Amino acid sequence: MTNVALVGCGAMGEIVARTVYPALGGLVAAIDPDPARAAAVAELTGARPFTSLARARQEVGIDAVDVRVPHHLHATVVLEALGAGCHVLVEKPFATTLADGRAMVTAAEESGLVLAVAENYPHMQAVRDARTAVRTGVIGEVLALRSTRAYQVGGVWVRDGWRHGTGPSGGILLDQGTHQVSLVRCLGGPVRAVSAAGGADMVSLTLMMASGVVAQSLLTWSSPGPADQAEATVIGSGGRLDVLVDYDADGGGCDIWTPGGTSLLGKENYYDSHRLMVEDWLQAISSGTEPVVPGNEGLEDLRVVLAAARSLDEGGGFVEVASTEGS
Repeated sequence: MTNVALVGCGAMGEIVARTVYPALGGLVAAIDPDPARAAAVAELTGARPFTSLARARQEVGIDAVDVRVPHHLHATVVLEALGAGCHVLVEKPFATTLADGRAMVTAAEESGLVLAVAENYPHMQAVRDARTAVRTGVIGEVLALRSTRAYQVGGVWVRDGWRHGTGPSGGILLDQGTHQVSLVRCLGGPVRAVSAAGGADMVSLTLMMASGVVAQSLLTWSSPGPADQAEATVIGSGGRLDVLVDYDADGGGCDIWTPGGTSLLGKENYYDSHRLMVEDWLQAISSGTEPVVPGNEGLEDLRVVLAAARSLDEGGGFVEVASTEGS
């Protein structure tokens, strides 16, 4: 069994500790600079609490590190873990700068360690079914894509304050933009350029895909939304499909409409993806295979988000997405 250390015992760390690791096992250390949070998560899983990864490594055998810290701290923890010979799963967004993201990918490649990104959508059956339907021409030629992430953020998600405002981890574009970019890229392929309008709590993106298709994405965490909603739509010459996401029950799936009829594929809850991400990462470690969302894919999502941030700063014009060699 892979011995895992969980770094970051805030909202997301507590969720995976409570809902994922008790069934999977293998969590040997719960790490947070706040001793009370580390102790609380350790109690959920039977792991030992620590206030630093370095101290945990001195006292416990650790093979892999699950990183759930605020966004701007990802690179520091990931590079420390990789440097210590540990495989890594890191929360989205992959990093907050391209320089950090490239350093993380390079460190993983040079060490031969698994670096995976905890990005939900590629693990969801609804998205997988939608991608297959698009690629096999079920709805004809793709004409346009649309995605929406609209809800109110509150509770534990705003408890520490770093998601809001203009700090290094603040704003919906960084926090949720990589989610929507990942979803759009799963369905439509690479993004060539992006324009953005809005502010810290609401952003609208127009994405020019490499295929020539135009995608639009709306992000807001200031409006109440239903627990089940269509978060992506693909419009084709022969029909359309919706990716339905359900946060409360098992009503999520891929809803396909063509003139010949309607079909709903799949039945899932959004939060199933948290377990699937961890399982996939551990499987990649044990089998030596690539995870569903490797570090370079997280870096590609980040490139689009940072281009969108530049568009916002420059008045909303289109900004080319940085190439692999770009800064």
